[in-house]
Amino acid sequence: MNQNIFVVYPSAKLGDFIWHVPFIKHISDISNKKVILITRKSTSAHDILSNEDYIKDIHYIPFKKGLFNYIREILLMRKLFRKFKAKEVWILDKISRPAIAAKLSNIKTINGFGVTNQTLWITNKKSLDRKDLKIHYIERSKKFFNLLNKPIDYKFTNIHINEDLINILKKKLTPNNEKIITYGIDSSEMWRSWPKEYFSDLVLKINKEDNCKHILIASPQNSKIAVDIMNRTKLKNIFNYSHLKIIDIMPLLKISNIYIGNDSGILNLSAAIGVKSIGIFGATKSFNYSNNIIPVISEEGEISSTSDRLLDNKGKTIEDPKLATRVNVEDVYKKFKENFTF
Repeated sequence: MNQNIFVVYPSAKLGDFIWHVPFIKHISDISNKKVILITRKSTSAHDILSNEDYIKDIHYIPFKKGLFNYIREILLMRKLFRKFKAKEVWILDKISRPAIAAKLSNIKTINGFGVTNQTLWITNKKSLDRKDLKIHYIERSKKFFNLLNKPIDYKFTNIHINEDLINILKKKLTPNNEKIITYGIDSSEMWRSWPKEYFSDLVLKINKEDNCKHILIASPQNSKIAVDIMNRTKLKNIFNYSHLKIIDIMPLLKISNIYIGNDSGILNLSAAIGVKSIGIFGATKSFNYSNNIIPVISEEGEISSTSDRLLDNKGKTIEDPKLATRVNVEDVYKKFKENFTF
């Protein structure tokens, strides 16, 4: 009987999802089987993992709050587990509903982080401690696999893209082998984004070196930021590609000579695709999980020594847009010059 391995990853953020892709692949490797992934639609998992050979199928569950959604999603996952004859379920989080659904499906192996009342439903005897919820997501998951005696040699993911899409875009955007610099000008949390004036000044500074193509990407709702940058620079070789979906952004990143952007999901995606990516870490702490990410931090140093962001005395994030300006235009331009050759 062909029994399947399920992996449940309920977080909504693109960047966090990309950090966890190596763990999903690790589960496939130790099981010697392709896995079925359950995650949220906002991760764009269908697009990002469509060319990965360790993925059998992907299903989206919203993981919404509320008792009605709680019960409904347990039943939805139970239906999936039974339909695809689940043998094992791995939950890369502390939530209970996938574990309950697996238990109701009589699945013998249910591995989860524990910590909360999820411990009532999982089968792994060792689980994470509450203090582990305060450490970085990657370190947390690494500890989880160590506890289960399934250690992972964590390496940042390498996402594959359809070559036909890459070639089509190359012919369209670089018919004369022009160099492309792509800029990620927004973030899911706009308080940590670099000001549009800073991006404008950086584009003008870089453009003096050579006549590159400057491509601006943001979520559609932030497209006006790109328009304002274009109006301010008044260049003919700057373009607004904020209308693109993730599936279209991926080949664009792949053909880019370098990426420059805020600490965001797209920065992580760019690095995962294999592009040299300059990350602006003014309002958040930089990290070193990928050799493709080149962090730019303020001369004052990292924003925090204990957290990935600045916290007040109650442990709440200080969402001050001025924090992003700790990194200035010259800081980023200097890092660009160190890592890009015309």
